[in-house]
Amino acid sequence: MTNPLHRTLIAVLAFSLVATPTGYAQSSVTVPAATPVPLSFSTRLDSSAVREGEAVTFTVASDVVADRHIVIRKGAHAQGLVVSVTPPGIFGRNARVHIAFVQTVAVDGLPVKLAPVDVTPSNLRDTRDTAGAAGASVAGLILLGPVGVAAGALVRGGHVTVPAGAIAVSSTIGQFQVKVQ
Repeated sequence: MTNPLHRTLIAVLAFSLVATPTGYAQSSVTVPAATPVPLSFSTRLDSSAVREGEAVTFTVASDVVADRHIVIRKGAHAQGLVVSVTPPGIFGRNARVHIAFVQTVAVDGLPVKLAPVDVTPSNLRDTRDTAGAAGASVAGLILLGPVGVAAGALVRGGHVTVPAGAIAVSSTIGQFQVKVQ
């Protein structure tokens, strides 16, 4: 014969296993809008070679955490689409690649939409190059008249080359829920 206490313990244990099949309770975490998501370029990107409509692949560079839970794992695949490529221009304007429709996957397997990624040289370099071109135009105007302004227009910006492994930071679009353990 079995002891009534043993039967009660067995019933409680059996119920707890049925109630939480994995042994852990799942909960839901709210991920706020604009949560930063660091992305590592999977391949090299060059503004002189990339075309509109091409896919760009990334991996998530580090775990994304919300409410002390990992909501997007480091190494998760992400992908976007090149929607525009602006070539280098006059007065030192550098090339720009705009990648939109960026998406990755949360720990629960659901897709997560991310903000577009703009690939440009650093703002400091961009400002310095443009200032140099503008300075050349002003100096040219003072020293050479209208021909000097044209000389400033001859200062061209450069293409953008991003090596594989370079990091770009996107962010989540809108608030969403993720099931975590």
